[in-house]
Amino acid sequence: MNSPSRNEHKKKKHGLLWLMFFLFFILLLFGFLLQFLLPDSLPKNVSSLKFSFDETRRKTVSYKENNQQDVIGTELLSANLPDDAYAGLNTQVEFESDELGDVRDAKIIPVVLVQSLVQPLASKPMQDNKTRQATQSRVIQGEVIVSSKQAQTSLISDKNGPLEQVQIPVQSTKAGTLACGQPLSVSYQEIAAAQDLFIISQLKYGKLIMSDELFAYQEEGKQYLPIQLLAELLMLPIQFDADTRSISGWYISPEKTIDVSNNLMMFWGYGDDCSSGETKVFYDEWDLYIESRVIAQMFGLEIIFEPSRQRFSIAESLSVPLSLIQARKRRYELFTAQQNNSNKLMIKEIEREDALIGDLAMSLDLGIVSQKKLDIKKSQVEGFIQARTDIAGHNVYLGYSWTETNEVVNAYVEKTLVDTWVKHYRIGSVESHSMPLISDSSEGVGIRVTAGEGVTEDFRFITVDGEVEPGWDVELYRNNSLVSIQRVGSDARYRFTQVPYYMGLNQYQLRFFGPNGETRSESFSKMLDNSVLEKGSLGVSYGSMVRDQDDLQQHYLNANWAVTDNLTTGVSIVRQEIAEDTWLTIPKISINLLGETNLVQVNYADTGDGFATGVIVQGSGGDIDWLADWELFDDFVSWGNPDDRVNQQAKLNLSGSFDTMDLSWSFSGNWKDHRLTRDFLQFNTRLSGHYHRISYSNDLRWQSSANENRIYNRVAASGRMQNWYLRSYLDLAITPELEVSQWAVNANSSISERLNYQVELKYHPQNDDPLSVRNSISYLFDHSALRFVVDNYSDGDWFAQLKWNTSLLWQPETNLWLLDRVSHLNTGAVKIIAFQDDNADGVFNDNELAISGLSFSGHSQSENMTDKNGELLITHLQTTRPQRLLLKESSLPDPFLVPSAIAITVNPHPGNIQDILYPVLYTAELEGHVMSLIGGKLASATGMLVILRNQALNREYKTRVEYDGVFIFDRVIPGRYKIFIEDKLRAELVLKPGDYVELEKITLD
Repeated sequence: MNSPSRNEHKKKKHGLLWLMFFLFFILLLFGFLLQFLLPDSLPKNVSSLKFSFDETRRKTVSYKENNQQDVIGTELLSANLPDDAYAGLNTQVEFESDELGDVRDAKIIPVVLVQSLVQPLASKPMQDNKTRQATQSRVIQGEVIVSSKQAQTSLISDKNGPLEQVQIPVQSTKAGTLACGQPLSVSYQEIAAAQDLFIISQLKYGKLIMSDELFAYQEEGKQYLPIQLLAELLMLPIQFDADTRSISGWYISPEKTIDVSNNLMMFWGYGDDCSSGETKVFYDEWDLYIESRVIAQMFGLEIIFEPSRQRFSIAESLSVPLSLIQARKRRYELFTAQQNNSNKLMIKEIEREDALIGDLAMSLDLGIVSQKKLDIKKSQVEGFIQARTDIAGHNVYLGYSWTETNEVVNAYVEKTLVDTWVKHYRIGSVESHSMPLISDSSEGVGIRVTAGEGVTEDFRFITVDGEVEPGWDVELYRNNSLVSIQRVGSDARYRFTQVPYYMGLNQYQLRFFGPNGETRSESFSKMLDNSVLEKGSLGVSYGSMVRDQDDLQQHYLNANWAVTDNLTTGVSIVRQEIAEDTWLTIPKISINLLGETNLVQVNYADTGDGFATGVIVQGSGGDIDWLADWELFDDFVSWGNPDDRVNQQAKLNLSGSFDTMDLSWSFSGNWKDHRLTRDFLQFNTRLSGHYHRISYSNDLRWQSSANENRIYNRVAASGRMQNWYLRSYLDLAITPELEVSQWAVNANSSISERLNYQVELKYHPQNDDPLSVRNSISYLFDHSALRFVVDNYSDGDWFAQLKWNTSLLWQPETNLWLLDRVSHLNTGAVKIIAFQDDNADGVFNDNELAISGLSFSGHSQSENMTDKNGELLITHLQTTRPQRLLLKESSLPDPFLVPSAIAITVNPHPGNIQDILYPVLYTAELEGHVMSLIGGKLASATGMLVILRNQALNREYKTRVEYDGVFIFDRVIPGRYKIFIEDKLRAELVLKPGDYVELEKITLD
């Protein structure tokens, strides 16, 4: 421990430290340059080709009122644990091969199946906020592979003949050997997918990242992959029928068929596993989820799941060669471009719309509380109101809670922008940016602005916060491993600080559990790699706030500039009030070096009286993610180091998983050299995993401070067992004496569709009333819920609460009042307006008819239909990612009605019911007669290709002349068309809704 007085050594130390800092930086820069200048041991011809896969799920938010869930304890996972105890619409894919050619700007047209919608390959976003469209073929046409002894010939063909042939050599490889070589029949149980068991994962094939947001399914320690999406990514000739929930296709050769239907899988077995034990298949409206073991059998693939990174790694197989995936994509693009455009499926993407005057979403919670404590009885009324709406294009939030002794207000106005230099700003209750050396993210009142191409001040951690109703429990997971749990207080806010943020892809999930048994989830991902800032880009952030905890002020301005794709520099000016009317101005500089798997950040700050410096190094290698952080303070005072308490500190975090078990592990260490007290040292280890539907973890912590060593342990488990959702945690003090610190158990179940029951037991042996029991029963009305809670303590005290809550959504324009027991505060709503677009202009004109009876899948109220006005209000849509709604074609009242878009992708947000026009066109029919003049005689032009083309609609219809010379086009979208016969223009005409046109006979010379 250093002496409190160091003035006599200050000049000497400053000179020595500057020399050490300079030498360290030179060595660091030299090592980093070597990493990029020296050739790797394996050849890497890196191409920057990028493809975008939009793999957005449609139904991430779910409310399960019959399978109720809750969490235990206000202090869950916080007791005896410090803040750092757990430190530890488009995806880009890079192809590492020079063989990929010049297709880096190619748009990939995906393959979609009849009666189904799979997740599309998204094109580059447009530069406006208007409706944008993408197309998908509705009928998959797979490659036909003709086998031979020496090679496989990949052949794509259409009605006119082959388009392209590519020779694919067949060899025996370690991955994908064809050892089984026999037909297999596997029976399966078909089960509807539960939203809480989906995991967001990364899919890697060989060295190629195919997807960064793959929604897989996990149940009882087994992983299930979306077969249709997997077939699209690997270009396999497989098709999915959503109506029958079946899969058909083939692999290697057309004779070796694949059929998954009627609870039986039949396919040709590849690989070493020839077992045919019963399995499970989960389904939703978009895909079938098949066990990874069965997929490995079906395609001879080696699939490895890494729990700590939520990554599926598939070893490259010669039957699906990595070097030819790009060629296969190019052939698919060529193939789909020449398909019958009448089968194209239009997907309309609707941009987010901020209203001038929005729709009011409100949640109301009123209660009566009575308690007896130390023979004193008292009662009081308490309540809480939350509201969101759009005002002048801004989203406005207000939360207000009150009791007889306290009032809490939380309010802000914010706006997110897309095509402007300023990306986001927020005024009111804000969260400051985290700045290493100076301050962590803090809560307060003020303003926060982010502008430019992106700002990343702190690469170590992120902060996750938001609003939800009081009394809810929020769990935060990173890569499917529990980070922390919080119970929301009277301010209705949850806030997770120092959330791990490692190199590569970080998948986060928030799980919400309401006191009445409600559940929902939100997922998001954050990538940390050398794409954080592109070369030459500039990012700026500004903040000014009064901190909640002590009313001190802070003002700061940060700027980050990308010198190269791997080197960024940052400059910050911070003005901090460290005590009342005591201010410091702190300039800070940072240098960031980013590689593919490693990152180095060097920071330096100076107050004039002292300085601080630090180095952050993190990376990812093999199965381990790691982070090291060292900071030195010399007479340096800030919010992050009040009163110059710390001389230096260091942190180390490691995390990974065990390949042979569904277990993740982490290790962290934290050391602080205090100026006036004994050094602090702490180590944490964690094991976490899943067994059936139970998640469990064990945390062991050793801590040395104040002349004593202590060891603590926490065991936690949560999950579903039959109709009960159980949660429990046990805190033990192992040294200096073995004793129970606290133990809590919570059980939650639905008694009926209307009743939910919850019981919670807590044991705190150090308290005067060591044992408490909470009984809670909720009755669910159609539009509200009533909850009665009783807590009994072992010393005879008690606490009782009767609460009523409801939520409403008010649309002033139509004076629509919608009451619901499920809150509208954090979900969005859209109103679909379906109409018969007679003039095909996309506008609902006065003389056009509304269409009733249409229904859409992809949301929780899929049984609802458009009313007599053609309107369908869809509520409780998730807001963290786009959500896709698919028309149920069977609900169309007339087979000659065709929608301009079978699916729409919406981006809703709370506070605005967005109107979405849904035009449906009454189609036309066209008939013609083509004859050929051969040798002076007329004959039917049988087999000739006829194309009906509308360039304005970017639509084509194709057919061939029949044996009698007749060709027919039906269900044609109205518009102006040109008719081509064998690529030669023959006629032009205009088709109106409902037209039946018979052309004059066409004679070909």
